[in-house]
This record gives sequence, C-alpha cells and structure tokens, in this order.
Amino acid sequence: MISVKTIAISILLAGLLLACKQKPQEKKRVTKDMLLEMNKKLVGTETKVIEKYIEDKGLQMEKSKTGYYYSVSNASTGDTIRMNDQVVLAYTTSLLDGTICYSSATEGLMSFTVGKAQVEAGLEQFIQQLGPGSIAKLILPPYLAHGVGGDGNKIPKLAILIMDIEVVEVHRVPAE
Repeated sequence: MISVKTIAISILLAGLLLACKQKPQEKKRVTKDMLLEMNKKLVGTETKVIEKYIEDKGLQMEKSKTGYYYSVSNASTGDTIRMNDQVVLAYTTSLLDGTICYSSATEGLMSFTVGKAQVEAGLEQFIQQLGPGSIAKLILPPYLAHGVGGDGNKIPKLAILIMDIEVVEVHRVPAE
C-alpha cells in the first residue's frame, strides 16, 4: 500500500518539476528584455560620448545610418571601392583619450578584401564610400568595432575607436 509519506514526496517532486520548467522560460524572457534595454541605454550613452568628443575637438562629421561618424578631407576622383576589392590603407587607430592602439607607421600598411569580415564592421561599411587617394576620419562605436570583448590585445572592451585612414591602393577584382 502507498504510504502518505510517498504521496507527499511524489506531490512535492511533481511541484518542483513543474516549477523548474516554468521559471527558466520566465527568466529568459525577463533577461532578454533586460538585455535589450541595457543595450539601448549603452548605445545612447556611446552616442553622447562620441558627439561630445566631436564638439570638444571642433570636428565637422556626419553620422551614418548604422551609427559611425565620418569626415572625408580628401575625396577620391576615381571609382569608389566595391565588394571584393583588395584595399591597402595607411591608418592610425586610437582611443578617445588619444592612446594610439595601432598604426601603419609601426605595424605596416593594412591590407584586406572588402566583404570578407577581415576588419571592423564600421570600417568595412565606410570604406565603400571612398576611392584611391581618399583621406578620412572615422569614429566607430563599440558595436561597429570590437564590441564587449575588445581585441584581446591593445583595444579594451567597449572601446570607441578613432580611425584616421588614407586609401593607398585599390585592386579591383573582376566579377565572376
């Protein structure tokens, strides 16, 4: 015969199992909503910091639809860069406080193929507005640069990057 103790333990275990199944789903929903709200606040804060930097430095910059800021001081008269082009840049990447992280003066020229995710997402987007000989300044919020992890070397987590670039060469790759 089943004892009262066995029934009580069975009910308790069933209750615990049901509670465990329901709470993680609720917790995920709350966590997702919280993360979305935190992300919105973070992007808003980053935008304010970038805009203050631009104002303090007296820069004239435009903002892209995706959130990077840019100015072109020497526009190219040639064709603009396209997907799959191989691009060579002279560059300096620094933080808002002026700390230089990387520079072609010490690291050599940067070479990459557009569309292959070999560089920061913001640089990849912006470079397609330029052509050979272009000189520009680019400010990348973390979500278009190295994000929450940094680069694991010289760029800290959640860093806003300043990139001064000059397009040295563009090698057009024929369409297939």
